[in-house]
Amino acid sequence: MPFITFIYRVGKNKQFFYGKYVCDYISDDHEGLDSEILPVLAHGVNEYRKQRGLNPQPVHVGVLSFSTNEYIPTYSTDQEIYCFDFYHIRLDDKNTTYVNGKLI
Repeated sequence: MPFITFIYRVGKNKQFFYGKYVCDYISDDHEGLDSEILPVLAHGVNEYRKQRGLNPQPVHVGVLSFSTNEYIPTYSTDQEIYCFDFYHIRLDDKNTTYVNGKLI
């Protein structure tokens, strides 16, 4: 499974958060890996904020790495979900998002 690891900031807050985007396929026809994950990240973060009575904020993302499973399996256990501030899994058209280890 290919995945993208990244950092992100919410609004004007200078604190960085860490995220991972796992999927079964990433097209080579895109305008940047950051633009591939930004809609999912912004939706997940702002849904989390909404559930806590907070207003939506713009989200800024910076890609740290991209890994593909072309030669080596890249899967991890479900336990790593709890190590990231944001974790999104897109497999077989099913999307699952966790923020701070909690399912959104």
